[in-house]
Amino acid sequence: MKTTVSPILLAAAIATATAPCLMAETVSQKVAKEYAQKFFNQAYREQTAPVKLAYTGKRLTTDRLFTPFYVYNHPRGGFVIISAENKTFPVLGYSLKSGFDADRLSETERGWLKGYAQDIELIRYDARVPEEAIRAWTDFPQYLVSLLDAPYSATDSTVSAAQAASGLDALLYSTDPSDDGYFSALYTPAQWEDMISRQLATGQDVAIGYVDERKHLYPGVVHGRKGDYYRIAFDRPNDWLLRLMPAEYMGERQVALLSAPQAVAEEEPEEVPFEFHDSFMADIAAVATRAEEERMALQSEPVIRSAGAGHYDILLPENARLAMIYNLNGSHIGRYTYDGQPVAHINIEAEPPGFYFALIFGESGRPYGIKLYR
Repeated sequence: MKTTVSPILLAAAIATATAPCLMAETVSQKVAKEYAQKFFNQAYREQTAPVKLAYTGKRLTTDRLFTPFYVYNHPRGGFVIISAENKTFPVLGYSLKSGFDADRLSETERGWLKGYAQDIELIRYDARVPEEAIRAWTDFPQYLVSLLDAPYSATDSTVSAAQAASGLDALLYSTDPSDDGYFSALYTPAQWEDMISRQLATGQDVAIGYVDERKHLYPGVVHGRKGDYYRIAFDRPNDWLLRLMPAEYMGERQVALLSAPQAVAEEEPEEVPFEFHDSFMADIAAVATRAEEERMALQSEPVIRSAGAGHYDILLPENARLAMIYNLNGSHIGRYTYDGQPVAHINIEAEPPGFYFALIFGESGRPYGIKLYR
């Protein structure tokens, strides 16, 4: 099964042919280095010394199959994160002071970068045309001017990392429907950023966190802004400026304390009829739920069954939604969609002998990386 190019994407590619690799699947390391060099030349208003690659983020993706972004350090100090996907904005984050050291990343800093990586993975399979990102890549010099010349405002964080984690955890496991408004899944990235910015403008910091597919929270505190980039304090001091989300669409895994929750007045509890019976039944249901969760936790990885001749059945711990097939060169050779079944059927019978990779997404959005052999 070969992939056909969408007419919309093809038209967009022709219309913007002046941008290097604009509508290709990824931005090459060579192109990313050129853009990183242009970033620092513009920042220092002169031709500066060559940048040096410090990190690729590949280890943050599913089975390390793809490079989501490149991080370049500059000899004067500072770093810039250039996206490896031209459907996102070119610059994901930067500092003009501190260098980037992948070996010294804190858990929360790594978690935030993992959020970028996973969003970029999903964006690559989305057919929508990112008009703002296309403009940024096409007119990169103007994009840099607006980025670097934007007014900057930041104060020392008034919310500790522990306070942010506590408040966000309470939201994450809340059963109150009114708390749903604190989750980015209900908004576009532009709307989400607008709400964060409006709270910052009132002088209030914003506790924010990225939640991965296993519901692990990586908390931070937004306490400054420069254009579309935000100062976010994690579990140690930093001077990074980061985008909240890498693209103009998608970005469903953030949670933020956007306003102080209203305190509910305590009321004298009333005696509830059949309270003992209802409580007893609820306890039984809770035990059953925990047992099911433990069973699912034990079966957390896919099971591969080969039917021979390039036919595979992949049993997932949840229903499958989408599968993308790649060869060893990273070329996309096939795509399958599924409807409400935990078994993903894949056929690479028509492909040459060799190793292949399948990236399968469950209904929860969790990606599963599979290696296959034809």
